[in-house]
Amino acid sequence: MAHFNITSTHGLVGAVVNFSLVLLIYVVNLNLMAEWWFAILALLVLAVVMFTGTIATRKANGNSLSFGQAWLASMSVAFVAQVVTAMLTGVLYYVVAPELPDILTEITLEKTRTMMESFGLSGDLLEAQMKELRDTMQEVYTWKGLLKNSAGGMVMWAFVSLIVAAVCKRRSQEFV
Repeated sequence: MAHFNITSTHGLVGAVVNFSLVLLIYVVNLNLMAEWWFAILALLVLAVVMFTGTIATRKANGNSLSFGQAWLASMSVAFVAQVVTAMLTGVLYYVVAPELPDILTEITLEKTRTMMESFGLSGDLLEAQMKELRDTMQEVYTWKGLLKNSAGGMVMWAFVSLIVAAVCKRRSQEFV
């Protein structure tokens, strides 16, 4: 794509903004990293950046983008953001704060246990569910888990990119 530098810049901005939010929450109150709204905030940041990157690409292309071009521009933003976010998160987990994955696992498990108990789950069934969740959580914070989550995220962003492309596409007004 001719305008990859535009979309990659927007993807980089999205990743840096999200990572800055992670660092801010890490410094302010680590427990907030396990809140549902924190993940929603990260998704919203990337969605906004996908729109801005696609619109910037359209403007650079003479204010005209086909649906396919808009989808590719949006996906380029998402791809760069996913890759950079995975790398920055890996650095956080393995260099800056190696204890963070264990802390986040414990916070998440405790929140989940409380929620399951409020639904009436108890005893052996609760313990089995918690063991399964702990095993799953242990993998999430590995390099393999980061890559797997990034790949899964790209599937979700492919669908979001369809919406972005539908909104941002614009045909040339010229008659050919």
